[in-house]
Amino acid sequence: MREWSVDDKRVYLEQYPLALAKISRCYLLSAKNADKSEKYKREMSEAILLRDFIEDDIGKIADQVESEVLAQKYLCGKTLEETAELLNYSKRQVERIHVSALEHLMPSYVS
Repeated sequence: MREWSVDDKRVYLEQYPLALAKISRCYLLSAKNADKSEKYKREMSEAILLRDFIEDDIGKIADQVESEVLAQKYLCGKTLEETAELLNYSKRQVERIHVSALEHLMPSYVS
């Protein structure tokens, strides 16, 4: 099993919005280009799989606050400052929680 650094985990989570964009793009292109439909469906399936893995991995974090901080940042696209306001924590607390959450995250996706 691969060892993930905190930076590796951050890069992994940052793929979430890219996966969402790829799903939309492939869906539209498969409808417009019937001859390449299978190619787009395959790419869309891979992006859906990545999206689902990221969502599941965040959901598996035992600490609910850590899980919520990652969900707000990587799934909802909020800044740590916006997340702090939403959760009624200081920005510094949320920064610490974010680092701790990344340390506890166990990515299960293998490309």
